[in-house]
Amino acid sequence: MLNKHSLLVALLVAGTTAFSQTQTLDGFSSISGRSITPIININEVKGYSLFYKGDKADRKNSNYGISIFDENLNKVKEINLVKPKDNYMLVNNVFNDQALGFMFYNFKDKAFEIETYSNDLTKLGSKVITDVTRRDNITMQESLKLNQDGNTGFTAAINILAIPGKGFVKNSINGQGKGWRLEMFDNTVQTKWKIESGDTKDYESIIPMEASEKYLLISLFKRSGAMSTKFESYLLLIDVENGKKMFELPVEGAGNEVLSITGMTIDDQNNEIITVGDYYSKGSKPGVGRSLGFYTKRFGIDGKEKSKKFYSWAVDVKKAARNTVIDDSFNNFTHKITRMENGKTYIVVEQFKRNVSAMGVASMAAAVAFGGGGNAASLLKGVVGNMLLFVVNPDLSLDEVLQFSKRKTSVTLQSGSELYGPGITGHFMKSYGDFDYQFFANSSNRKTFNAVYVNYDKEKGEKAKKVVGNIILGEKQMVTIDQIDMPAKASSAFLYPAKPGHIMMVDYLKKEKQLGMKLVKINQ
Repeated sequence: MLNKHSLLVALLVAGTTAFSQTQTLDGFSSISGRSITPIININEVKGYSLFYKGDKADRKNSNYGISIFDENLNKVKEINLVKPKDNYMLVNNVFNDQALGFMFYNFKDKAFEIETYSNDLTKLGSKVITDVTRRDNITMQESLKLNQDGNTGFTAAINILAIPGKGFVKNSINGQGKGWRLEMFDNTVQTKWKIESGDTKDYESIIPMEASEKYLLISLFKRSGAMSTKFESYLLLIDVENGKKMFELPVEGAGNEVLSITGMTIDDQNNEIITVGDYYSKGSKPGVGRSLGFYTKRFGIDGKEKSKKFYSWAVDVKKAARNTVIDDSFNNFTHKITRMENGKTYIVVEQFKRNVSAMGVASMAAAVAFGGGGNAASLLKGVVGNMLLFVVNPDLSLDEVLQFSKRKTSVTLQSGSELYGPGITGHFMKSYGDFDYQFFANSSNRKTFNAVYVNYDKEKGEKAKKVVGNIILGEKQMVTIDQIDMPAKASSAFLYPAKPGHIMMVDYLKKEKQLGMKLVKINQ
C-alpha cells in the first residue's frame, strides 16, 4: 500500500484538462463504486470526491483520505483521516449542493459516524450515533460481506440521503425489522427532527426515493407479520423542514385498480408527485403473472390525485413502439422520471424478471437432504433485459416507446426473495447494483439529457466485450443512441456523470492494484 505522500502524488500525476487522458493510481487494494461521488450543482458536474484507504497510521489505526477533484480531474485538495484499523466501513457518501456527507459504520463500537465537509474539504461537523439496534448491526454485517465480494451496491435500509441545500436524512431499521426511523441533520450534523413508524401491529419498511428542497419522497411497505408474504405499498411524503407527514397513500388507490409502483419523482415546478408502475387485471395480485400495461399518475402535495393514464401493451405501447416488439413477460423497473423543458415526461426503464434458479433448487434439495440446515440459495434468479424509454406528452398521451436492446444477464437473488413480489425484488436488485443502468445526466436548461447503461456486446466468434450505452436527447429533441467500448482488462469498472459532453470512466485492475480515471467525450 502506498504511503500518504506517494498516494496523493499518484492520484493525479499531472494536472490536465484534456479529455480522454487516463491517470494511473497505484496502491489500491480494493475499490468500490461508492468511493467516488460526483459534485453536482444545478444539474452540472463541478468535480468529484474520492474516499480511499491508505497505509497504517500505527498498530491500531489506519489512514483514510478524501481528495477533491475539479470537473477536469485536477486535484483541488486532500485531507487525511485516522480511523481504527479494520473496524470501519464507508456506508455511503452524498453531496447536497452545499456540503459533502459521509456516513461510516464502526463495527467494534457498533456505532454510525457522520462527517460533513464543504466542497473545499473544510470540516463542517460530525456526530457519533450509538443508538444502533441489533437489526442495524446485522444489516451492516451483511453489507460488509457484499462489499468484500465486490458488490457495488449498498443496502437501501440504512444510508444517508442528501436534502438539497438543507442537510441529510439518515434512515434505519427500528427494532427487529418491525419498523423504521428517519433523522434529519443540517450541514453541521445538528439534528433537525426525528420520526419513526408508529406503534402498530403491522411490519413496516421504507426506501427513501428522492428529495427536493421541500419534500422527502418515500416508498413504504406494510405487511401483517414477520412471515407474511403479502406486502401493501404506500406513497409517503414528508416535509423536510419539520418531519411532518404530508400524506400516506396506498399505491392501489381507490376502486378496483390493481397496481404496482416501480418509480416516483417530485416535480417541483408543478408541485406534483409523479408515479409510474404496472397495472393488472381485476382480481389478480400485483406482480403475479403478466401485467396489462403501465400507468402514470400525478398527485398534488395535498395527496389528491390530479390525473392518471393507463397504457396497454397490446394497443397503446404497440402503436407507440412503431413495429418494435416489446417482451411483456418482463417486469419494468423505473430508474428515472423527468419532465423536460419541452413539457414531455421521459421515463427510463429497465426490464427484469425472476426465473427458477437451478442452483437454488439444488441448494434447497441439499439442505433438505441434510436435515434442512444451512443457508440455501434463493429458488429464483434475476434476469435483466432491455432498456426502454417511455415518452409521455403534456396531455398524457403516449408519444413513443423506444427499446434499446442489450444482452440478457442473470443475477443471484438473496435468499428469501421468493417470498416477495417482483416490485420489491426490483428495489433489492437496485440496491445491490444488479441492474445495468448507471446514471442520468440532465442539462442545466433541462433541454437535453444522457441516460447511461452498460451492455455486453458479442460479435460472432469473439469474446463478449463491455460497452457503454448512451441514450441521448439532443438539442433537436430527437432521441439517439451511442456506444463506447470499456476497458477489456479491468477487474471492475464504474461510470459517473461528468462535465457537459463527457462521462467519467473508472477502471480497476485488481492484480496490479491500479485505478484509472479518465474523461471520455460523448455525443450529445
